Amino acid sequence: MSAAFKYFQFTVTSQPKKMMMMEFPDESDTRSKARYRISGRFFKHFSNNSSIPGLKLITQDGVSWFERIMWLLVCLVGILFSSFFCWKMWLKYESSPVFTSLDSPRFPLNDNPFPAVTVCSVNKVSDKRLRLALSDPRYNNVSYSTIHKTLRYMTKLDRAIKHEHDLEQLSDFYKSENITAIELFELLKKTAPNCRDFVLDCIWQGVPDKCNDYLSIRPTDDGICCTFNGAYYSDEELGIQSKNHEPLQIDGNGYRMGLTLVLDANVNDSSVTNGKYDGFKILVQPGEHFPDVADRGFVLSPGTETFVGLKGISSIITNEAVYTVSPHRRRCVVDGEIRLEYVVRYSQSSCIAECTSRKMQELCHCRPYFFRADPSMPLCDLGKYSCISEIYEELRRNGIHTCGCLPQCNDQWYEPEISQASFPGRGFNSSRTFSRLTEKLHHKPDFQYFKSNVATLHVYYKEKTSFLYKTQVYYGIENFIAAVGGILSLGLGLSFIGIIELAYYLFFRCYVPLLSASREQSSEDSSEDPLPLSYRLDNDNRSFVSSKTTPNSSTSNLAEARLGHLATNQGNIKMVEIALD
Repeated sequence: MSAAFKYFQFTVTSQPKKMMMMEFPDESDTRSKARYRISGRFFKHFSNNSSIPGLKLITQDGVSWFERIMWLLVCLVGILFSSFFCWKMWLKYESSPVFTSLDSPRFPLNDNPFPAVTVCSVNKVSDKRLRLALSDPRYNNVSYSTIHKTLRYMTKLDRAIKHEHDLEQLSDFYKSENITAIELFELLKKTAPNCRDFVLDCIWQGVPDKCNDYLSIRPTDDGICCTFNGAYYSDEELGIQSKNHEPLQIDGNGYRMGLTLVLDANVNDSSVTNGKYDGFKILVQPGEHFPDVADRGFVLSPGTETFVGLKGISSIITNEAVYTVSPHRRRCVVDGEIRLEYVVRYSQSSCIAECTSRKMQELCHCRPYFFRADPSMPLCDLGKYSCISEIYEELRRNGIHTCGCLPQCNDQWYEPEISQASFPGRGFNSSRTFSRLTEKLHHKPDFQYFKSNVATLHVYYKEKTSFLYKTQVYYGIENFIAAVGGILSLGLGLSFIGIIELAYYLFFRCYVPLLSASREQSSEDSSEDPLPLSYRLDNDNRSFVSSKTTPNSSTSNLAEARLGHLATNQGNIKMVEIALD
């Protein structure tokens, strides 16, 4: 007998010995087979009445097995085909929700903001200013070579890489002299060339000296620099605060409607330099961007007149793309979606700068002078420069991926076209610039000095128009639904009504009846009386033996009644065998 059957043995002593053997199915086995039979009936009923083509030929009566197998394979191929291409459509929906296209190659420049122009002298420290600063009693024990080496590390961060021992020695020395990191920065700020020192002449839209009100000092990764038309900048700990003004707007194109600067490099008054050349590094960018001059600035050499003609490029995004596509999927952010702690308006470069600052605070427990941080965070002393330089170099390479900083959806940038000529030329002494410089310097400019030290820079819009790019929805939810509907119709002949029909059948005709039947069966099982017989284990079979030996005992009557009940319950009994001796 199978292990799934229960054996019951009854002994009646009033007649010749009789052995009644009954086999009952295991309860879980019976219910499982019942579910399979019900599911099969439901599938056949659904197939015969479904609007999906091909299903009825699998279960229809009178169809040969060859035809059933053939149509089953056809349906499986349709399912695989539809699943594969629906997955492809989903990947397309996730990876290409928007696209950016050129909306207008001649968008008017009306009210376009003028960019910020950051000017960094290659000469980071004035020799005269440094010697004057070292006369302070605090620096009596500090040699010129020591402070020179210190300022070289402070003005070019990558010099600190793999110089931990040298930096630790300098840090210990300044601690012994009670010279703090703040005092060293104050020394750098005093000895750096002042904006008004190297800007000999400044012209904004043809008006001399008007632009002096828009020049301000700005710490950068290339040392202390000057910025024209930059965004508001404030660092209370370092005592730096720029003028708060609205960004300047342009009224036309051409170099006379832009910015003109006459810059003096004063190459003979150099102590610490950041390059193998003389002159300046220039960065033209929107005012709210972080001025990473060391990476993106271009060189302006003495003895040249440089024209930087800008081609304005703007990008906008449609409201539909903003509201229906998440920033991660459209790969850009709009104003207000991400707020930075130290910058009013979001930009990708400022986001990376803040991320780098937080990383330095976390790992180095300090911050460099050109990054803002929490007021409680101290300025880095020289012993920490190796730590912050390694983090800075790492995030310069992988900052976008590490920090997750997305570009702006509504942005503006500039493509410069740079041309140069020698300066000063033959007609310089008859120009209005020559007259103004003569008045300011109280003597006529020395042509030879100008050839070796002075450069002229013009920054302006080259044309009256700009490029406008628009980001809009390329593959939205309606495109995805239409594509999936076409694939399901082609692969399975399935429509929207067919999907509703399938869901209806699975729920109302399959799940609900099975659930009801299961609950009814549980109720019947809980109300059924237990078998009133004692039992014992006879070898490997479970045997019930009556405790009475008389033929009219109550146990015999109960057993016969129980057998009659079980014999009539065909839903639970697989087979009943009665073996009489």
